[in-house]
Amino acid sequence: MAITDGTADPDWVEVPMSRWRFRRQPSLRLPLDQRSARRIRRYNRLAPWSPLPPVVGLLAWLTWLNGDLPQPWRSVALGVAVGYFVVWSALRGRGLSRQVPFLTRFGDLRVPEVPLEVAFEWIAQNPGVTATDEPAPRPHSPRFYGSSAVGLLVAAAGLFAVLETDGREDFILLWLLVPVLLVTGVSMALRTQPPAKPGTGLTWPN
Repeated sequence: MAITDGTADPDWVEVPMSRWRFRRQPSLRLPLDQRSARRIRRYNRLAPWSPLPPVVGLLAWLTWLNGDLPQPWRSVALGVAVGYFVVWSALRGRGLSRQVPFLTRFGDLRVPEVPLEVAFEWIAQNPGVTATDEPAPRPHSPRFYGSSAVGLLVAAAGLFAVLETDGREDFILLWLLVPVLLVTGVSMALRTQPPAKPGTGLTWPN
């Protein structure tokens, strides 16, 4: 029975255990419907080529940062770099079904968003399988996120203070790094809270 839609005659395929192509995670052989299986196989075929677009994007950024190039070339490079990151953000994980398996930090294997009737069938046939509506735990402990948040926020404040008081014109990317550190620190702070169930709101602090 396919874990995607309960199809009685599923196609067994190797499903990556991460939506990030660069993470060296093992795959898991799972039963999928025919359409999802074709998409997974196409995703797996294209995966070896996944490092190429980031290299192109990085080269475009470096080209834009090169002030010696003519302005038209720098504009083209900036357009390529921004376009790459926009497309990458929109297409990350595309081709994978919602049922991408993953390991929690406790060592449990989870397959999300399995239809209820399929989950019950798997439980009946495999005594070690359990179903839960609890959200998956964070990949890291609250202490990790808390310490990371403090470090990032301190780094943002320190970098801002240095740039504000050094008395010279600093590289623009250093100024851009300040809000990046700040936003990332706030994001890490929010992750110290346990994930909320789907359909419920998150209040912080509790």
